[in-house]
Amino acid sequence: MASLDTRNWLARVAAPALACLVALSAVADEPATKRAADVKQARETLDALRELHTAVAKESSGSTETGKVVDRPKKSITPPTLTAARLDALMDDFLATSKAPAASLTTDVEFVRRIYLDVTGKLPTPDQARAFVNARDKDKRSRLIDVLLSGPEYATNWARYWRDVIGFHATNQNIGRIGLPDLQDWLAKQIAQNRPWDEVSNDLITATGPSNENGASAFVLAHDGQAVEVAGEVSRIFLGVQIQCAQCHDHPNDSWKRQQFHEFASFFAGTRIRRVGQTQPQIFEVVAPGKPRYTMPDLKNPQTQIAVAPKFFLASAVKPLPNGLSAADRRHAGAAFVTGQDNPWFAKAYVNRIWYALTGDAFTLPVDDMGPQRAAKAPEVLEALASQWQKGGYDVRWLFRTILNSRAYQREVRSTFSASGRAPFAANCPSRLRADQILDSLAQALNLPLDGAGGAGPGMLAKGANKKGLGADVKDTAGKVKGAGGMARRFGPRFGFNLIFGVDPSMPNDDVLGTIPQALFLMNAPQINRAMEGRPGTVLGEVLAATPDNRAALNALYVRVLAREPSPSEVKTCGRYVETVGNRREAFEDILWTLINSTEFITRR
Repeated sequence: MASLDTRNWLARVAAPALACLVALSAVADEPATKRAADVKQARETLDALRELHTAVAKESSGSTETGKVVDRPKKSITPPTLTAARLDALMDDFLATSKAPAASLTTDVEFVRRIYLDVTGKLPTPDQARAFVNARDKDKRSRLIDVLLSGPEYATNWARYWRDVIGFHATNQNIGRIGLPDLQDWLAKQIAQNRPWDEVSNDLITATGPSNENGASAFVLAHDGQAVEVAGEVSRIFLGVQIQCAQCHDHPNDSWKRQQFHEFASFFAGTRIRRVGQTQPQIFEVVAPGKPRYTMPDLKNPQTQIAVAPKFFLASAVKPLPNGLSAADRRHAGAAFVTGQDNPWFAKAYVNRIWYALTGDAFTLPVDDMGPQRAAKAPEVLEALASQWQKGGYDVRWLFRTILNSRAYQREVRSTFSASGRAPFAANCPSRLRADQILDSLAQALNLPLDGAGGAGPGMLAKGANKKGLGADVKDTAGKVKGAGGMARRFGPRFGFNLIFGVDPSMPNDDVLGTIPQALFLMNAPQINRAMEGRPGTVLGEVLAATPDNRAALNALYVRVLAREPSPSEVKTCGRYVETVGNRREAFEDILWTLINSTEFITRR
C-alpha cells in the first residue's frame, strides 16, 4: 500500500507534473520541432505517471473487492425461456379474469411510427415508413425490431431517458457541475454494448473520479455526494421504493422506519465532491476517502447523534455491516445488496419502468413507488417477466425484444375506460413525447439543423433561405426560462430545449400537462415559422413544386410530419380549406402549421 508520504507527494507534484508533460508532449504537433527524442520521453513519462496516479488514487480510496466486504450470492445466468407468445398468454389470462376485451393489433402505419419513436426516439423518414407499410413479409415487425435495437440511435435514445430520470430529481440543478452530458455519453456506450443492467447500476452507485473521465460519477455528483440524497435516489430509481420519506420520521404510509432509512444511507457515507484544478468550465469529481462514521440525530435529544451501521432494509435477516469500513467499501456493499439476484425489487423496478414507457400502462404507478406495500396489477405477468430477466443476467436487449414483439405492446391505441371502470393493459396508451423526441421530430419534419447551419439539408442553405437552425429558437425561448438560456449556450440547444419541454420520466402520463412556453415555441418560433413557408428551399416549397396535385402534396406533408397519410375526412377538410383560401401556398402553409401544432405530433401513440 502506498504510504501517506507518497500520497502527499502525488497530491503536490503529480498534478503540476502532468500539466507540464501534457504541454511538452503537445510540441510534437508543431511541424517545425526537432525535439522528437525529448517529446517521446515526455510522452512515456506522462503515461507512466498517469498509471501511477490512477493506481494510488484507487488504493487511497479504500477500494476492495465487494466479496471481501460482504458475503453475497454469486451471480448465475440461466438463459430465459419466456417468449413474447408466452408473455401474451399470461396477459390474456389476466384480461380474462378482469373481463376486459383486448384491443386489436395496431395497423402497420401506426406501428412503424410507434416503434421508431420508442426505440430510436425519432420519427421514421417518409421512405422508411412507406417501405415498411408496403412490405409483405409476415415477420417484418420482428425484423424491424431487431434492426432498430442493434442501431446506435437506440442507445442514444435510452441514454437520454435515463439521463432525465436522474437529472430531474437532482439535488444540484447545475448541469455543468453534475456533468449530465458526460452521463448521457457514458450511458449510451453501456447500452450500445448491451451491458447487463446490474453492472451499469453498480457502476453508477459506486463511481468515483471526474465526470469528464467517468460519466457514471454524475449520478453521485447530482446529489453533491450527500448520503441521504444518494440513498433516496438509489432506492427510488433502482428499487422502485421511495424510502426517503422516512428520513426524519417513520414513513407515514408505508412500513419503513426511520432507522431503516439511515441504515441504508449509511452505505453512502463518506463520499465527497471536489473541484478538479482551476479549469473553465469547472470540472468536479467524486472521491471516497477514509473510513467514515455515519450518525443520525436522536429525536429525543436532537443535539445527540446516534451511530448507525449500514444495513439493507429489504433484507431483514441481514446483519449490519462491521465498523471500520472505508467509504468505497460501504458503497460497493450497498450496490451488491441493491443489484443482487436475491433482491427481486431490482428487477421489478426496471421491468415496471420499461413496460410503462413502451405501453403507457404500468404494473404499479408511479413507477418509482412500488415496494412490498403496493399491490401490482397483473402480478403474474410482472413476476414472470422480472424473474426471467433477473435469472437471465439482466440482458436489457432481451427484455426490450420480448416486450416489443408481444401483442400487449402492439395493440392499437384506444380508451381503457368503460362502464365498469378502467381495464388495464387492454390497449396501448398514448403518452407525450419526451423533449428530445419532440426536438428531433421538428428537425426531421422541417429539415432544420439543430444548431447553426451545420448539418442543414440543401434546402436550408439555398439562396434566400435563413441559415439559422432550431438552436436560435431554443436559445431565444430558453432565455425566458430560468437557467435554460445558459444551458443552451454552453451545452447546445438540446439541453436548453429540455428545460422548455422536459418532463420527469417517472411522472405518470396523466399528470403531464402542456405549458404556455411550449405552446408559444411551436406556434411562434421564428425559425420554425420560416421553415414552414412554401418558398423555394423549404420542405413545403419542394413538396409544392414537385407535386402539382393537391392530394399528393397533402399526402407528402402528412407522411413527413405524422408518418401517415391523411384520413378521408382530413382530405375533405383540407381540400375545402385550400379552395376557400384560394392561394395554394398560403393554404398549405396553414395546413403544415396545424400539423406541427397538433397533439398527435407531440404524442406517442
